[in-house]
Amino acid sequence: MSKSIRAILALAAIGVALGAGATANAEGSTAASASGASHFTLHDVFGLQTLELKSFTFEAKLERDGSVVGHYSYRDVEDGVPFDASGPVTCLVVRGNHAWLGGVVEASNDPTYVGQESWFQVIDNGEGADAPPDVTTLLGVSPVPGSAQGYCDAAPSPRFPWPSGQGNVQVRPS
Repeated sequence: MSKSIRAILALAAIGVALGAGATANAEGSTAASASGASHFTLHDVFGLQTLELKSFTFEAKLERDGSVVGHYSYRDVEDGVPFDASGPVTCLVVRGNHAWLGGVVEASNDPTYVGQESWFQVIDNGEGADAPPDVTTLLGVSPVPGSAQGYCDAAPSPRFPWPSGQGNVQVRPS
């Protein structure tokens, strides 16, 4: 058999395997999910004159086997000083329209945060002109190992919930 035919057969086998994986996922391997984006500006909070949440995007899926896949990207400007953090989502708890997410800071413009654990929560208040705005917290970060999972496990009430402003949150329970 020639090398080009072997390459075509190998690619076909990969395509069949990928297709089977997509079909399995489409048949419901996701137990719950949360995704969305938020942008807003706060004044006179936490000792800051202005805190602008420039961009906060996230997507996470809780698989039926208990594993979590997802990613978040966070950027704010605190009195003119930017802060960026992003990384994988490692835990997700969904109860009704409320989701708690935790992860790890994989990249940041402040290298002292890389490797630390992170968390936040969101509330999906529905769609339409009559629906109240969705809610998000800001990103929490800690160097304590296990703090993200602890946050998800505790699923606390939000200490500082903010209307998501320009954005939309989608929480899909199982």
